[in-house]
Amino acid sequence: MMNNSVSVKKKEKKKMKFPHAFVLLFSIIAIVGILTYIIPAGAFDRIDVNGRQVVDATSFHYIDPTPVGVFDIFMAIPQGIQAASALIIMILLIGGAIRVFDGTGAIKAAIFRLTKIIGEERSHWVLAAIMLFFGCLGAFPGMLEAAIPFAPLCIGIALALGYDALVGISIALIAIVMGWTAGPSNPWNVGIGQSISELPMFSGLGFRLFIFVILMAVSIGYVLRYASKIRKDPSASVVYGMNTDHLVNIEQEDMEFTSRHKLILITLATTIGFIVYGTIQWKWGIPHMSATYIIGAIIAGIIAGYDSGKIADELLEGGKAIFIGAMAVGLARAIQVVMEQGNIADTIVYGISYPLKGLPAYITSVAMFMVQTIINFFIPSGSGQAMVTLPIMIPAADIIGLNRQIAILAYQFGDGLSNLCYPTVGGLVAFLMYSKVSFNKWLKFIMPFMVLAWGVAIILLMIAVMMNYGPF
Repeated sequence: MMNNSVSVKKKEKKKMKFPHAFVLLFSIIAIVGILTYIIPAGAFDRIDVNGRQVVDATSFHYIDPTPVGVFDIFMAIPQGIQAASALIIMILLIGGAIRVFDGTGAIKAAIFRLTKIIGEERSHWVLAAIMLFFGCLGAFPGMLEAAIPFAPLCIGIALALGYDALVGISIALIAIVMGWTAGPSNPWNVGIGQSISELPMFSGLGFRLFIFVILMAVSIGYVLRYASKIRKDPSASVVYGMNTDHLVNIEQEDMEFTSRHKLILITLATTIGFIVYGTIQWKWGIPHMSATYIIGAIIAGIIAGYDSGKIADELLEGGKAIFIGAMAVGLARAIQVVMEQGNIADTIVYGISYPLKGLPAYITSVAMFMVQTIINFFIPSGSGQAMVTLPIMIPAADIIGLNRQIAILAYQFGDGLSNLCYPTVGGLVAFLMYSKVSFNKWLKFIMPFMVLAWGVAIILLMIAVMMNYGPF
């Protein structure tokens, strides 16, 4: 009998699994729906500043409750997908375009040519180079979601070099989030934040470049240390034993790196460079980026010798591969839809930010960072969070004599770093959905890094206060 009971318990343990990412997201949507019956509805008045609607920090007031019903919770799912439709379409189209580039074999041939040159034992240099590339995408044009369509490719490269799926996720996702957080010329967090705060656009660039170097060094060091450990001992992997048959596995083989391959890579680099330039100089949006990737993919397909049917097939296959991730973005957006319908977002912001009044400058800077980190769970949008919170944080900073630039830096850290550990962040969920890495496994891998990154952020905030980081 004892043996039977022990075996039953073992079976029960085996059956206990962390919920599917979509189940987790829907659970959060339902919980937020319940909160609309508990948290009082409230609102700030919005005023127009330079064509943007921002919060009047002194205008918070309670309004009649608007609890979200059961049917409305389910309605929030298609509404969230509709609200995020431009981003979802971009992910599908760019995912298709990346498949065309990757399907030609050019990227695979280049990676293994590079690995041969530097030696397989130093393949971590390839990982570092990829991380720097994605870090720059996040830091300068602020292309946070741009990493999502690269998920199949980056994970495939990591597996081919003898690492695991977590390394593949990290070289794209951690890097681009670190770049976004530092944001030397990120138009979405720093640009909007400085506009709201009436600071010169992209002022304080030098210190943010220093932050970018520090955050990239910390993240590359963490990923390479983990990669080195699991390459020596695969059983040390957090996802050891995970089935990777569903992932794009770039098999190592003796491939010639041809002139055609070089032309295709030049086309890819030109496509990305054009998008970065267009984003910064011409204020391009999602449709422009998507269209440019499609053009680049067609050119690459022609260079590869594909006919029109082959190019179309590759575009569709790439879209299929990233479809689950794209839908995760829409489901995550549904959480915000419920909060907006229940009118509890402003109440949450007001309740969290109110205690900051009257604190010393050093404590306030860290407290602002912590508050923005909490709020990012509920409003995982850099520009959206800036519009809601900065009109409250900036006057609070003025009252205690804290430099406005430091208040924006606290917002950057709060908005950025937690994108790596919140299930409400569409980009993170998209990577996990594609790779089929469970959220609890991801947390086991990422939380030591989060503690490290948050510690570094606090030190950087202390330095900013000490030097009176400015202007203003």
